[in-house]
Amino acid sequence: MVSRRLGLLLAPLFVSIPYVSAAPLTPSHSSKAPRAKAHQPRKPEEITVAAPSHKTSNGVTGQQAGGGLIRRETRAGAIQTVTRDFIAKQSPTANPVQVLALEPSAYVALMDPYGIVGGNMYLRGLPGDQIGWIYEGVPVSDIGSGGFYANQTSDGDNLQQVSLMPGSVDLSTPTVAAAAGSAYANLRDPSHHREGYVNMTYGTYNLARGLIRADTGDIGHSGVRAFASFSYTRANNWRGPGTNMRKHIDFKLVKDIAQHSHTSLVMSYNDNTLQFSRWPTASEFARYGAGNDLSRSYKDGLGYHLYALDAFQNLVTSAPTELDLGHGLHFHDTPYLWWGSGSIGGAALATEGATYSGSSLVGVDLNGDGRISSTTSQLIYTPNYYSYHRAGNNASLDWTAGKNTLTFGWWYEWSRMNQATPVSRINPVDGGPENIYGDYGPLIYRTSSGKKWYASDYNSFTQINMLYLGDRISLLRDRLELKAGLRAAMVSRGIDSYVPVSDNRRGQNIFEPLPQVSARYVLDKHSELYVLGVTNFRTTNNSTLFELYSPAGGSLQTAPSTVKPEYSIEEELGYRYHDDLIVGEISFFNYNFTNRQLALNSYVNGALTPMTMNAGGQTSRGVDLQIGTRPILHHLRPYASFEYLDARIDNNIPIDGDLLPTRGKRAVSAPKYQAALGLDWDDGSFFANLGLKYIGAQYATLVNDEKMPGYINNNVTLGYRLHRTGFLHSPQVQINMQNMIGSIYRNAVYAFTSNARTIRGIYGTSIAGSSPLYTIQPTFAISVSLSTGF
Repeated sequence: MVSRRLGLLLAPLFVSIPYVSAAPLTPSHSSKAPRAKAHQPRKPEEITVAAPSHKTSNGVTGQQAGGGLIRRETRAGAIQTVTRDFIAKQSPTANPVQVLALEPSAYVALMDPYGIVGGNMYLRGLPGDQIGWIYEGVPVSDIGSGGFYANQTSDGDNLQQVSLMPGSVDLSTPTVAAAAGSAYANLRDPSHHREGYVNMTYGTYNLARGLIRADTGDIGHSGVRAFASFSYTRANNWRGPGTNMRKHIDFKLVKDIAQHSHTSLVMSYNDNTLQFSRWPTASEFARYGAGNDLSRSYKDGLGYHLYALDAFQNLVTSAPTELDLGHGLHFHDTPYLWWGSGSIGGAALATEGATYSGSSLVGVDLNGDGRISSTTSQLIYTPNYYSYHRAGNNASLDWTAGKNTLTFGWWYEWSRMNQATPVSRINPVDGGPENIYGDYGPLIYRTSSGKKWYASDYNSFTQINMLYLGDRISLLRDRLELKAGLRAAMVSRGIDSYVPVSDNRRGQNIFEPLPQVSARYVLDKHSELYVLGVTNFRTTNNSTLFELYSPAGGSLQTAPSTVKPEYSIEEELGYRYHDDLIVGEISFFNYNFTNRQLALNSYVNGALTPMTMNAGGQTSRGVDLQIGTRPILHHLRPYASFEYLDARIDNNIPIDGDLLPTRGKRAVSAPKYQAALGLDWDDGSFFANLGLKYIGAQYATLVNDEKMPGYINNNVTLGYRLHRTGFLHSPQVQINMQNMIGSIYRNAVYAFTSNARTIRGIYGTSIAGSSPLYTIQPTFAISVSLSTGF
């Protein structure tokens, strides 16, 4: 029976999946999804998906296809979703990026074994700052750089699902950082029953983590239910000195109003202190491997590990609401607030008489002897300090009349981002900073005029208005669905400098019309075809609008550039198949980029600072394939995925008055091949999970003169759970292991360069090379988790 079903699937060399009844990707997604009729009988869907053989206290059903790595969809366009069955079997420290590692479009490079520091994700060869991340309706991609900090969102125990839309966004998605596509993460809903959950985890590198969660259940007949959780995580840096610490709170309240009407209140608070590492060049890696990290001794000056701390705290809150107004009207509204504050450490060596605030020379007594001498040098602490305030609202109205559904909406956001480099003394006791934020305390440096000494101090003000209008029509007894829509993005940004620079006030206004069209045709009750054409964009980094100066010399580190918003056009053709055993999809895609933005990690004043360069045009095309099954051989659920990607630069890139010979070269960080295998076994008591991912070789320079070899990631989970024991519900022990053979290898390009060796430009100029930097795959790690419901 299994071979016959696989033969039916592979005969046309296409695979596919319609939509499963699950938590929506966005607040408005469920109301827009077409409903199956005679040609899509719902009965088998309800039997195979909504009636699990068991349900554990951490949300595992044992029935989700591919062990929770694939689900049925009906959207015209690729969606790759990871659900609770898979998430619950990863390390409890796992973040939303980490759980996507086996999806065909994504590859994930961790910087620590447990995901506490976060990690980098690439989507069809495009970095994470090109992806519009939405967390419970809130755009959480950095408003300045576009980056997503996965460790700052939810705890893995509360994460219900994470979905990728490579290359596209929904009409109502609130994002201005989605040239590569979009991603959506959602928390679990509170239980209708009063209950609790606790998880304790211990592992290598002195990992210690605890989480406790409480659900109120339905509160009387009010229709209100809620949960709240708290976790604390701590682990040593796996490569060198330092520790990583994270404290986190998740809260969600749901008010059920009517059958299709409800409102929620979601809050996530995070506080972390992270230890960054020194990332090697290819030659350094060949010589030292994972060694040669930052120093434990302050006597080593700029290489001291306490100058490379990342301390940040943030709060995300939203109130998604859906209301059925009757007469075919559905209203969706998500007000939200995002607040954050923290710093990335740095240090520099300064000399009295040569100290600067912006471009101006200022007098600073560095050694505290009451005078300024041009011969006195001192090590100073120079962190990059960030403060964010973002507030917005995304509202839309759907009107269904007959076969048509018309959607109109408006997203508005206002934000302020402060970025500064305060300068302070080094603590004489341990050689570290007086405080990691560097902006207060008795050791803050002051200039001869009595003001605090700032090397730079900027405020970025960003206002976003996005209007969207779309129509969906269902024809041929719901077998054919046609959609068309237009998003009009208007972004206004102003930059104010509070230290002297060449221009203390700059601004930028962006208007981008973003049309999208799609069609989906249901062939029979098992398969469908779709075609999609969308436009996306990514606004420019705020760093392209201001200058950065060194406090120790005033030299210009980066100047305003002519970087324009990145714009992409994507076409996609896909086929899906599903039955009561198999779920699969294949999608062919083609991207064309203009004003391709490349983010470069650089050190300014000793602190990590993202910068941007304009790389002109790029063309990316390829195919994604994924397939999974519901339980076969009683309890086995396999999953496999594959991607072929051909991403090439379209033009020669200007550099130092010449042109780099980059036309036709492969894009950096874009492996040609990826393949994954997932195996899940769960009989209700014993469970095991295996994940293997092959990442092909990738280039680290624009001219392709340095390449990182391919590699294989592996993760293994083993566990055993009991049934109800007294007041304990599904107590279990779970063992998570990664990098089983302990291989040390480069897993991603941390900082690319234009060329690694000296080359000759198109016009004959000799262009000196510089070495790219790489992150290193964490070696073998194992953790043991004890958890139970109660």
